[in-house]
Amino acid sequence: MNLSLVEFTERLIPISEFSQGKAGKIFSDVAENNSEYLVMKNNQPTAVIVSVKEYKMIQEKIKRLEALSEKIENMRMLKL
Repeated sequence: MNLSLVEFTERLIPISEFSQGKAGKIFSDVAENNSEYLVMKNNQPTAVIVSVKEYKMIQEKIKRLEALSEKIENMRMLKL
């Protein structure tokens, strides 16, 4: 997901918004629009909220990259 600076700043949310009754809106936006949010605590990034679909896709990409990395390392070792 490529975001402009304005869009990115709109996705920064202080953790206090969860206690102000805005959690439902945030989670609905994530589920319905595949939006991502960066949760800030004490002005520091603390967590990222992504949809389950996006999370599963990221996990699958990680698995494929790890398998590819292992194959590359095995090929490198065979050349030694």
